[in-house]
Amino acid sequence: MGLPVADDAGTPAAAAPAVAAASAAAPAMKAPVPIPAAAAPEPVAPDSEWVARAKSRQKVPYWVMPLLIFLPVWLIMYVGTLEAPTREEGVIYEGGEIYVEAGCANCHGAAGAGGTGPAFAGGAIIDTFAQAEAQMAWVTHGSQGFTDAGIDVYGTNATQIGSYNGSAMPAFGADLTAEELIAVVFYERIELGGYGEDLALAELVWEQIESGEIELPEHFAEGPEGDFTGVGEIGDALALARAELAEEEIASE
Repeated sequence: MGLPVADDAGTPAAAAPAVAAASAAAPAMKAPVPIPAAAAPEPVAPDSEWVARAKSRQKVPYWVMPLLIFLPVWLIMYVGTLEAPTREEGVIYEGGEIYVEAGCANCHGAAGAGGTGPAFAGGAIIDTFAQAEAQMAWVTHGSQGFTDAGIDVYGTNATQIGSYNGSAMPAFGADLTAEELIAVVFYERIELGGYGEDLALAELVWEQIESGEIELPEHFAEGPEGDFTGVGEIGDALALARAELAEEEIASE
């Protein structure tokens, strides 16, 4: 048997029909589908001037945020420290304690609205006693002390003694020390009477008493020999304190 003769491509002649048959049976390859070009992105409008500034502005560091959250709490705590201390100490606080303990509230009411004694509220006490000294003299001597001294009126407006329901004012000069009497009078004028104009005066005088700058007797004098206009030493001290406050006010203008 002779060997098959190879064709010009080097494929054996006997195999050529088989290769041709295989090529005819293979499916024809399709041309690649072209991918459509993507649409060009729409141009983005440039940021406005204020937007650009906002984006370029330095941001708050993350560690600052807890501090900012706590800030309102701190502010409330700080404002609380600015409240006047007169409600827990000082002349107004002391005067309020004495007002209750000495029984003043029994006649004039816990809020100074009056009762068996005249009212203090709404400036009524200031209408009767324009100056604190006159009120201190009245509290010191009372109705009987004035009568014994031949005085039948009291206060800046010369109120007739006994004209309010025929009631009598007790004398507190022996029961209250001079310091206590000053405190309760200022409490009645400022806290109950609403006369805030006396607050600076009261605090200055109280500070001077506490520091020893003003020396007071243990009690203000009672009876006909007592002072029925300025209550002795405290009258002089109040006059000096008023002058000092007036000078400070002029200097601040």
